Amino acid sequence: MTDGNRTFYLLVRITLALMVVVVLLSAYMRLSATGLGCPDWPGCYGRVLAGLAPPRPEWINITHRFAASIMGLAALVIVALAWRRRRTAPRDFPLALALFGLTAFLAAIGKWTHDARLPAVALGNLLGGLGMLLLLWRLHLGYMPQRATPSGLRGWVLVGMALLAAQTALGGMSSANFAASSCAGLTGCDGWWQQASLAAFNPFHALGVARDGNFAPGATQQTLHMAHRFLALPVSGYLVWLGICLLRESRRLSGLLLIATIALQVALGFGAAACGSPLILVLLHNAAAAFLLLVLVTLNYRLRKQV
Repeated sequence: MTDGNRTFYLLVRITLALMVVVVLLSAYMRLSATGLGCPDWPGCYGRVLAGLAPPRPEWINITHRFAASIMGLAALVIVALAWRRRRTAPRDFPLALALFGLTAFLAAIGKWTHDARLPAVALGNLLGGLGMLLLLWRLHLGYMPQRATPSGLRGWVLVGMALLAAQTALGGMSSANFAASSCAGLTGCDGWWQQASLAAFNPFHALGVARDGNFAPGATQQTLHMAHRFLALPVSGYLVWLGICLLRESRRLSGLLLIATIALQVALGFGAAACGSPLILVLLHNAAAAFLLLVLVTLNYRLRKQV
């Protein structure tokens, strides 16, 4: 590895570590602000819509702000270095440019982040942060000493990535619309489909709140909550099938890791639904989804054709 490659790779690794911190802190800040884990659940859920956000340690806000600022500067340096190396490493520059684009996007919507009434803002923060994490991981993979092992499963891995991305976005929509308390327990909502509407999937509708500060979930929240639950079934089944296919191709570690992670994700989802959406389980559910995406990105990279 040349000095230029070594410097670029070191910067990518440091930025990736920072991004993990930013994603985890962002998830905690977003979910704790909604009222998950509050003492009088679900009565305290959604009070942030009326400006009654529960307090959180100031060090979390400071750490998140500092790490996000460093991330922005690091993304700019990564783009500059990738541009200088575009002839020797042509695949790095588009990834670096996309990384900087997402950084600029998150900075642009930052002025609305404090307003929880618009689901599109929370959804944009979630997907933008995950997108940056995946791009940094892909840049990191490009400098790992691993050989490409072509496989006919690569197309199916891409399908799995698309399905998981859709499920993750739907989970983000459910969270951004304060749908956690709309369907209590494992049985879900009785008769929710009678009021279901495609309008529930519009992230640009504004959420309202009662004058006493309490949020009452309605048909929109029930539709999103149950859609997230139902989509989890085919997505989980598909990824387990993909893991079994990897095992049959003698890719034992990859197959077992994929199956074990999806099993953990499903268990966390069931646990959160059964226990009234405690903050720690929902956070772990979010983290497992991000890890699943990283696993699929890694598989997609390793199963590529040798060039």
